[in-house]
Amino acid sequence: MSQPKSLCVLRLSALGDCINAFGVIGALNKQYPDLKLSWVIDKRFAPLFKDEQGQDLVPLHTVDFKNQGLKTVLALKKELSSERFDILLNMQTSIKASLCSLAIKAQDKYGYDSERSREGQRFFINHQVPSPENKHVLSGFLAFAQSCNLPVDKPYWDFKLAPELIEKMQTIIGSDKFMALSPCSAVQSKNWNIQGNIAMANYAYEQGFKVVLIGGPSQIEMQTCNIIAEQCPHCLNLCGKTNLRELAALLSLSSLVLSPDSGSMHLASALNTPVIGLFARHDDKRVGPWNFMDLNVSVYEQLAKQELNGQTIPWRYRVKQDQAMDNISINMVKEMFNHALATKVV
Repeated sequence: MSQPKSLCVLRLSALGDCINAFGVIGALNKQYPDLKLSWVIDKRFAPLFKDEQGQDLVPLHTVDFKNQGLKTVLALKKELSSERFDILLNMQTSIKASLCSLAIKAQDKYGYDSERSREGQRFFINHQVPSPENKHVLSGFLAFAQSCNLPVDKPYWDFKLAPELIEKMQTIIGSDKFMALSPCSAVQSKNWNIQGNIAMANYAYEQGFKVVLIGGPSQIEMQTCNIIAEQCPHCLNLCGKTNLRELAALLSLSSLVLSPDSGSMHLASALNTPVIGLFARHDDKRVGPWNFMDLNVSVYEQLAKQELNGQTIPWRYRVKQDQAMDNISINMVKEMFNHALATKVV
């Protein structure tokens, strides 16, 4: 197979997965500078991948299922009517992504193999990407590049954060030594309890760190961060007060991050900021922070084995108990915090 000259990546969501996909896109751009590359992404997450002048870091085509429904597929088809790609990498096994793939003209359309495919993706592709031995989602993304004769060894991220943006966030934070605490993910059952977050906010403060609370504007995130801030008046509460680019700048300045499985966790990892990831319902080996897998605090495997009576854990298995995260103790996180200080934090 000859190397393709044009390629379209299809990964709509979620934010963490888009950040991981951007790592593969960045590696392709760096290693194959003549490759014409585009990305179809959910409109909600696109601003992270535009510079401070609003220019795409990679040519983006956005879809808006939330507001436009299926009309967004027709809009995408019209937008791409004059485009034809050698390769489409459909890195998302959702019916929404598959419908979008119908609007993209490509000779070869790659998707997942039977181990990872779902929602009928196999009917929308003509090439299956073998699942790699490494179970991480990002390793699966890298396998797409390998399968279409564009091998890259590792992801590469460059968000092109402007110095002015970095300086702005530094002024707001007012400290060189701080821990970013992200208590919430998009799924509430993946969140650690408030008592644990309060304990770690206080513990980090006792170790000489300023603590900055981060999160989006959703009601649960705002409410959670407000409760923590009330109990920990030393915290700077920036929850709901930063856009995605400002959040990236903040995380790039942070000494350490504490987060459940969330976009903030993956963004910190992509920026090479040490991040302690907390896991119970999802396999940290599959969805953990790529650059800091050794800092994960996870009870997933023991809980999954209990539920499956010791049987082999399927790749996409989710622990069923809603309060699974309560199995993570404060001492477990403190121990990992101390380990991170000793081995990762400059």
